[in-house]
Amino acid sequence: MNPWHKRANEFIRDANELLPLISPQPIKKFFQRESTRLFDRLVVVVGSPGSGKTTLSRLLEFRTLAAVPDFKDNTEVRELLASLAKATVLDDLEPAVLALRLPAGGQLRSIWDLPYEPRLRNRLLRAMIEAKTVLGWLRAMEDVGVDLKHVRIVTTSNAEAARDAVNADDLEAFRERARMTERAIFKLINALVAPTREELGDHLTNVAYAPFAIIEAVEISTAWRGRQLTLKPMVIIDDAHELHPTQLEDVDLWLRDREIKIARWMLTRIDSLNLEDFRRVLRDEETASPGTNPGRDRVRILLQDTESRNHRQTFRAVADDVARRYLQPLAAFHRRGGIHSLKALLNAARAPVLSDTDLNTVLDENVRLTQENQLTREQVQAMESAYPPDLMPDVKAAVTHIMLERELKRTPQRSLFGALVEESSEEDTSKVQRAVITGAEIQLLHRFDRPFYFGFDRLADAANDNIEQFVSLASVLVDRLETQAIRGRQLALDARQQHKAVREQAGKLIDQWDFPYAPQVRKLVDFIGGKCEEITLRPNAPLSDGANAFGILRTDMDKLESNDELARVLHYALAYQALVLVEPYECKGKTWALFELGGVSILAKGLTHSRGGFVEGTLHQLKDAVGGAA
Repeated sequence: MNPWHKRANEFIRDANELLPLISPQPIKKFFQRESTRLFDRLVVVVGSPGSGKTTLSRLLEFRTLAAVPDFKDNTEVRELLASLAKATVLDDLEPAVLALRLPAGGQLRSIWDLPYEPRLRNRLLRAMIEAKTVLGWLRAMEDVGVDLKHVRIVTTSNAEAARDAVNADDLEAFRERARMTERAIFKLINALVAPTREELGDHLTNVAYAPFAIIEAVEISTAWRGRQLTLKPMVIIDDAHELHPTQLEDVDLWLRDREIKIARWMLTRIDSLNLEDFRRVLRDEETASPGTNPGRDRVRILLQDTESRNHRQTFRAVADDVARRYLQPLAAFHRRGGIHSLKALLNAARAPVLSDTDLNTVLDENVRLTQENQLTREQVQAMESAYPPDLMPDVKAAVTHIMLERELKRTPQRSLFGALVEESSEEDTSKVQRAVITGAEIQLLHRFDRPFYFGFDRLADAANDNIEQFVSLASVLVDRLETQAIRGRQLALDARQQHKAVREQAGKLIDQWDFPYAPQVRKLVDFIGGKCEEITLRPNAPLSDGANAFGILRTDMDKLESNDELARVLHYALAYQALVLVEPYECKGKTWALFELGGVSILAKGLTHSRGGFVEGTLHQLKDAVGGAA
């Protein structure tokens, strides 16, 4: 199996193969953020496809944790195990939780189609979740060699009657009671004609099943591994967005009950949140249902980290680690001396250089601008002496072109190097220069097709902190390198090869969007991309490295109704990272909501990955862009 061509963590069933593929950094970060509140209340983990939700659940499954002792001397997984131990998932390299990953689609979603009132359908769903979870726990223990004769179900105090109702004192009877419940509901779902409410009879007796209300722990005696284990039972409802919205709302409310002692997580895409709820999650705000207390009853965690100042540097390290782990199974690289650093291979590419003809075009324009500005050659040379010394001749000429255009237009609000005068300082002078240099490189890309998207950092920055998106973009480069390795050629991709491959891949990924409102999302991306390209390519580069976002005033954003077509388009654009919402964003004494193009869209449009440059606009313009009414 080539992990670059599949979502590897979902196809690998053997924990011994799975653990070495998991990068420890995102796991460590996840548990550090909320470690004290992850196992005593409902946790809702929200993320886009590929953000790591399923990997997280697979890691916590009992069969995975049971394999941990085999890796105690493995340096590749040591950091990962340390994070799990600190989060109380492991206790002295032994499992401390008995977690089951329960996909939410299929039978659970089908319960909503039964011809009964919502209250009864929700009751059936709860019972089905509990029955499947109990059966899954027992099966997971057996799968790793636990004899159920040595297992004891620990229940809460004062639960004698409830304990008898689920047969918790006899593991075989305990299993059979869960099977009977699952079987009864399964028959209802698969009946050609579902029985009427009046005909249900024994079915309702069989589904009067509520073990979550009493189970507190599961004990495994010393007969398994020589020490008694006390496990925290846990259910992880994966892809919860596949439930009907009413089902999802009821399960969310049910699992918030603080009397439930098992750990319970729901993993869901941003799809399950409407636009307003998603904005609240971004602002770390919660709304309460009657009788609940946000934060106290439920924790919602957004997996994407696009707000912290160092999120790009952090993700580059994660991507480097993932790439190294994913290259290891590829035999072609082993035969070439065990090369495992995609970063080193991509960064070996030399910077591209314009042809003499194109370079002379820019130089001739600079001569004309120098004359129009009534500057001497010595003055221009003095200006150029402040540039970083490592600039290639073509980039140097392009930077000078921008500076001369600025001088010609006399934009007093900006310094010579493009920063707002009131924001510049000695400490950030080099940073400001780098932004102008990047802007010059992007202009050369659009004018002369000079490669820009090459090297590991720009590849990682295009992934939106999403491992699956990084793998999708990097896979085309890995395929080419693997082909070269198989043919015995030098393992190298020049700047033009990298640039061309990842931009073509970005275009293909956009063409493959098939989520709801995808055509309207493409229109929105084209509209925002066009506006950003126009300001980025202005000769004086007013935003230095340009724009990649469309900003509207937050007061304007608050006017958007949830049932508006634009709200639905934005909802899916954000859910699938075609756009990234940056809110609130303070600029020019105003508060903005920025709709930033996703990394793939930025690649396709040829724009900067740096945050902050945006085109000012209105809600009305966005509505017009998708064809909606004003």
